[in-house]
Amino acid sequence: MTAGTVSFMSGHYSFQISQPAILALGLARLAIPVAFLSFLLMRFADLHPAIAIYCFATAIVIALLSWLVSIAAFPAIWFDGQKGGRRLWGAFLRGLLVLVPALVLAYYYFNRPAFSDLSTNLENPPIFDLAKQQRQQYDNELTMISHINRQQQARAYPELTGKLVEHPPQLVYLLVKDLIEKNGWTLLGETAPSEEEPNGRMEISIRSIFSGLRYVAIIRLQDDGQESTIVDMRSASLWGHHDFGLNARRIRIFFADMDEKLGQGLKLYQLQLEEVERQERLKRGPLPRKKPKPSEIKPLAKTG
Repeated sequence: MTAGTVSFMSGHYSFQISQPAILALGLARLAIPVAFLSFLLMRFADLHPAIAIYCFATAIVIALLSWLVSIAAFPAIWFDGQKGGRRLWGAFLRGLLVLVPALVLAYYYFNRPAFSDLSTNLENPPIFDLAKQQRQQYDNELTMISHINRQQQARAYPELTGKLVEHPPQLVYLLVKDLIEKNGWTLLGETAPSEEEPNGRMEISIRSIFSGLRYVAIIRLQDDGQESTIVDMRSASLWGHHDFGLNARRIRIFFADMDEKLGQGLKLYQLQLEEVERQERLKRGPLPRKKPKPSEIKPLAKTG
């Protein structure tokens, strides 16, 4: 070595890959398809929601476990220089895809009253009949709302009351039926108001487009004797003791849609009602003619 020169020896450094980081990323990757499978089971497989809920709970546990393993792997990566930082970020972001929806559901669960059956008439709630046939094993009973639940609903949702519509039940029935069709709800059965029986009711089956959860509802029309109609609605979840506020939201939106229709006028429904009444008259056949009285019969004039 000559004077004034300095030589440096090159070295090869190898960094160990963090095995916990690999495990954390693998768990996070597994949690996503498990969560997606729970959605498919609930929405398309027509299985009981409890199965899908357990599947989604498994996805949450896997995602949380991935984060715990990531926390355990972090010190070795940060202080010891092990490889795996990108894997930790990947595990964290994938875990968010599962845990954020879970946190949203938890927020609504703890910030909404725990109801599964709501009615706008707490003194005389509409009674389910055909809707009970939609029940599966372990579904809610759909029996009369208990006195305790009525008191709790009155405190939690004081705005949920029946609606007085200043039109006869036959006309309101056509409006309500139109809204049911536009909402895509399935009509299980109905009793249309008539001159003999002015009261009517419609039982409905509803399935959530997103989650696939099943609900039932009943809309009751009562004639108040003054050419007006009292409209009551009862909406219930077929499964689960907590509806996350969806039944109350459904009733509010339905009544808001009714107000919008009423504001637009009911000329179309009046024409429909006239056509229905005309068809009913045709089914009964022509009206019988009155037989003339003997005194009203005029003798034929003689000719010739």
